[in-house]
Amino acid sequence: MVFRKEESLQLCLTICAFRHPSLSEQEYYDYMVYAPLVKPFMEKYGVLKYSMTHTFTSTKSLMGHIVDSQFANIAEYDCVVQIVFRDIQYFVRMKKDPEYQRLVVPDHEVFADTKRSKMTIGYTQVLLEWGKFRRRWTTFAFVED
Repeated sequence: MVFRKEESLQLCLTICAFRHPSLSEQEYYDYMVYAPLVKPFMEKYGVLKYSMTHTFTSTKSLMGHIVDSQFANIAEYDCVVQIVFRDIQYFVRMKKDPEYQRLVVPDHEVFADTKRSKMTIGYTQVLLEWGKFRRRWTTFAFVED
């Protein structure tokens, strides 16, 4: 079975990240927000969106307000990073860039617990934005080879 997608669909790499054990929550946040070495590479290689959701101890405690039988399995990640691009080859080329290899790859070991962090990739869809559902959204289709 082959997955056929419309050209307007975009890939989203989602990284469920743990901070390096040597960093406090504040140090991790400051490093991630104020020292993004990846910015020029993402612009150069066509990344469409780059977002971070930081989950501090204080925000994790807010889960107590919504925990029930369906919302009971609380993730312990320190940050969820999402990177949106049109084609996987954009990201492949970025990672192969010699300057990316020299600057960004070793830097990850400074702030991230790369052994515990997890990631996945999929097609992203925005169904509701700024309190309004979109009138139309992209559909997916699976077809036989």
